[in-house]
Amino acid sequence: MGVGQVHAAENVIETIKARFADIRCSRVEQVIGTMANPVRFHILCALTEQPFTVSELVEICGATTSNVSQQLKMMWMAGYLDKTRDGKQIRYRLKDDRILKMIRFLEDIYQPEGEGCADPD
Repeated sequence: MGVGQVHAAENVIETIKARFADIRCSRVEQVIGTMANPVRFHILCALTEQPFTVSELVEICGATTSNVSQQLKMMWMAGYLDKTRDGKQIRYRLKDDRILKMIRFLEDIYQPEGEGCADPD
């Protein structure tokens, strides 16, 4: 490798290190980890449409009330959700627009079967 190629490689390495700094990667890993749980993912997908109560999310997700409540608390504490009182009910909504963007992106690239582009495999 010539001197110019070595410097170019070093520049690429520094650019990559800057783009994927530890704090940034940690945040991305946290969001992906949150979305990796099927119940949390269903909740997040539902909340891209509108705010919902725990009982509505239980019906949507098919999970137990206890599980949905636990997942909502975890995501609220992580700062992904907001909650507001609506009479005796609490409604949850997405607080972090990045999650909405990620879910919309995933919906775009993973169309329901029979819609959109053919499976690339």
